[in-house]
Amino acid sequence: MFFYAEALETLESQCVEVLAMLNDLQLKIVLEGQLLDPASRAREHLLHGAGRRVGVIRRSIENVFTLFPPSTTRPLDRNTLTDVQINLHAFLINLYGLYDNWAWAYVLRHNLESIIGDRRRVGLFIDATRDHLPEQLRNYLTSPLTTEWHKSYAKSYRDALAHRIPPYIPPAEFVPEEGRRFNELEAEKTECIKNSNWERLEQVWTEQDALGSPNFTFLHAFKEDSPPRPLILHPQLLTDGMAVSEFGHLFLSHWHEKA
Repeated sequence: MFFYAEALETLESQCVEVLAMLNDLQLKIVLEGQLLDPASRAREHLLHGAGRRVGVIRRSIENVFTLFPPSTTRPLDRNTLTDVQINLHAFLINLYGLYDNWAWAYVLRHNLESIIGDRRRVGLFIDATRDHLPEQLRNYLTSPLTTEWHKSYAKSYRDALAHRIPPYIPPAEFVPEEGRRFNELEAEKTECIKNSNWERLEQVWTEQDALGSPNFTFLHAFKEDSPPRPLILHPQLLTDGMAVSEFGHLFLSHWHEKA
């Protein structure tokens, strides 16, 4: 088992806590948005941008923990693994986009569009926008921890998902003997396809699926100039969920202020 029993209990309890935190944040976004002019673009970015994204982030975490519990002891079947990756992709793209919605909501609320001058300069991690934020938000966004999180993780994985190799969860991990057998079967699959031997192909798939143990990490391209290190799936989702809740509440407490 990848996680010790104590770690499993911690992950399960933290999952419940994070889902509750995100639900609370979404409700606060709705309440805040209802105070704005219904025709306001700031309201749209808050309610239909940030609010919806927080809901997708929350549901994606819930789905991953349901489809791929940390207590899983056998590799996932192909369809379930694909479903987990669909939720991972939804999580990552909305995690990144959420901060852009925060940025646009702030810029529009304070009529900063013409001052900033270019839509590409709107972003919480861009100085042209960040210089206008109140001190509490600037300090949070420029802290070494948040800066590194955005550069090496959130942006890296978003860019990979949108433009290069989408983040994926390896189907399994193997001891050497299992790895050799997996590769033998992989070569046999090619021959089956060439010869239209579909019955044997299905048998090969079945044998491959039975090999190894679950892999609880995710990554994207491993042949980039600076390959990403694999991240452990469940703890990373929970950490990100906590970060979303923390910054979201901070943002809503100060977004009416200007630098």
